[in-house]
Amino acid sequence: MNTLLLVLGFALIVALTWWAGLPRPKPAARGGGIHPPRRWREDDAESLVVATYNIHGGKGVDGRRDLARAAKMLRDADVAALQEVRAGAGGDQAAAIARVNNKGWLFAPTLTRWFRDVRGNALISAFPAAEWRREPLVNIAGRRYRNLAIVRLRVGRRDLWVLFTHLHTRAGRTEQLRAVLARFAQYEPAILLGDLNTTRADPQLAAALKDGAVDALRETLGDEDRDDRVDWIITRGVTIDTGGVRDVGVSDHPYYWVRVGL
Repeated sequence: MNTLLLVLGFALIVALTWWAGLPRPKPAARGGGIHPPRRWREDDAESLVVATYNIHGGKGVDGRRDLARAAKMLRDADVAALQEVRAGAGGDQAAAIARVNNKGWLFAPTLTRWFRDVRGNALISAFPAAEWRREPLVNIAGRRYRNLAIVRLRVGRRDLWVLFTHLHTRAGRTEQLRAVLARFAQYEPAILLGDLNTTRADPQLAAALKDGAVDALRETLGDEDRDDRVDWIITRGVTIDTGGVRDVGVSDHPYYWVRVGL
């Protein structure tokens, strides 16, 4: 009898461990402000630098995982969206990057395992937020969960809507992109940042760019822009000044930035 109880107990522990380790999507959520820095930027900025960067969990093409290198790349950004952000018992990588650069941050986890958030996207910002929401996107391909986050930043006395996401590489991306573009069309002035895992040849993107959205990277990079680029900065209701790209192997994606005027 004791042996049977031990076997049943062991089987129960194994089953619970397996269950707890299953990836699960994060539900929709909303809130007010984001995590604060030591000091917010409070001026009525006429322009600001926005950026998008898939940090690849802090792992460079040399195989080294060094988050300090990613933080250095993001030093001059006023607002930046990060993709492939990891989290663990010690906190999320966005918090570490934001603290180094004296920025506020919002982590938007896409999935949980072992009863904690493990992966997602993030926003770091020199400006405070008045509200934010996180919306799950349709999932077709297994447990590769994705979401869209929408943040209303307060740039001095003005509002700026920032949307950020990271779409799937395969099944479901078309539906995810459709939902993201539909939400983006509801806000102005607004900026959509992220790794959309699709190029300008995508018919949905082409239609959006004909309907008032602006490919800010194409506008600023010109002939230096790549036709196979999957990282995007798309704007509505702001002016485009300058922009650039840095590809130094800190991640498997380049770092893209644009200065926009309000």
